[in-house]
Amino acid sequence: MKKIFIAVVTISLVMIGCKTEGGTSKNDATETTNNTKNDDASSTSKDGSGDAICLLDKLSVREKPSAKGKWITSMSLGEKVYFTGEEHVDSITKKDYFKVKLIDGKEGWARAPFLAVNGEVGVVTKNASVYKRPDLLTKTENEFSPMDIVAVIAKQDDWIQVKGKRATGKYIEEVWIKSNNVSDKRVDIATAKYAGIAMGKPTMTDRIKALQEVASHTDLSESMFIDLIKDKIRDYQSKNVPIDVQDVKVDE
Repeated sequence: MKKIFIAVVTISLVMIGCKTEGGTSKNDATETTNNTKNDDASSTSKDGSGDAICLLDKLSVREKPSAKGKWITSMSLGEKVYFTGEEHVDSITKKDYFKVKLIDGKEGWARAPFLAVNGEVGVVTKNASVYKRPDLLTKTENEFSPMDIVAVIAKQDDWIQVKGKRATGKYIEEVWIKSNNVSDKRVDIATAKYAGIAMGKPTMTDRIKALQEVASHTDLSESMFIDLIKDKIRDYQSKNVPIDVQDVKVDE
């Protein structure tokens, strides 16, 4: 009788061991359930916060998410800030705002369309064709120009999705271009930013002077855009002919 009892117990233990090894034990099931809950909690608790790239020079940061909010400071084109995850839509204007934190600790609200969350700043190095999708068959008639500053928001093979405004465009766009058309070097980004400001000066004389300052700045001397800027200076100088030496048509 004793032998039969021992045999039964032995068989039971083997069966339990096999079930645990081949299936899921109570502890394993509990751990799996907890892990699944943790994963779900992690995904649902994501607030979208993260680094963001400013896509508009002198973008205002305000105390409240409204155009009437007290002005705190402004951001630079290409500047990286931190998006807190807080978003607000103005009930009157219906404009969307993101709450951001700057590198100096200042916090405030800025217009959402001019920020690229989880993007990396870059600058276009040459004329780059614009595509609707990462496919050569989706080419458009548009293109980015050298020194256009953008935010890279996605990558796929040798393609990148960028968000930004083309020099010849009117609005912020999200499109695809080839990745070899963009530089992420800080010196190139900074040079492009200052050159853009210079070329926006009201008079040709002012533009020439401002571009000369950019081209001669020692901190920017390693940028790949210096030669391009010098070419632009020469082009402006050729067009900036004083009125007293221009050919004037005289009535006969």
